[in-house]
Amino acid sequence: MTKEIDILIVEPGKAPRPARVEDTLETFQKIVGGPIEAGCYLPQRVMLVCNSEGKNMGLMPNRENPVDSRDFIAGTFLLCSFEGESFASLTAAQQKEFETYFALPGEEGGAAE
Repeated sequence: MTKEIDILIVEPGKAPRPARVEDTLETFQKIVGGPIEAGCYLPQRVMLVCNSEGKNMGLMPNRENPVDSRDFIAGTFLLCSFEGESFASLTAAQQKEFETYFALPGEEGGAAE
């Protein structure tokens, strides 16, 4: 049986939203709309997973890349935790921190640009 994990989904122009999803490659690919790229390691053991072909596919710019302010993430991405080489659920503290971090300008609690 496939385990479920708690993640945040961040869509262009929308506030991050929590979701409980199956921890499968197919589920992650469906969320981001194509092949996944995982590896943007954020504080608190959080991983950003996005569409590896998002820019080439012309997906809408979503958020500034948190590790390179001259770059952006195209299309929907998700945030999860990780344990070793496996994806894992976000804790409540991780969800709260990254809901605020990726909030849109002008959102309650979000950082204004």
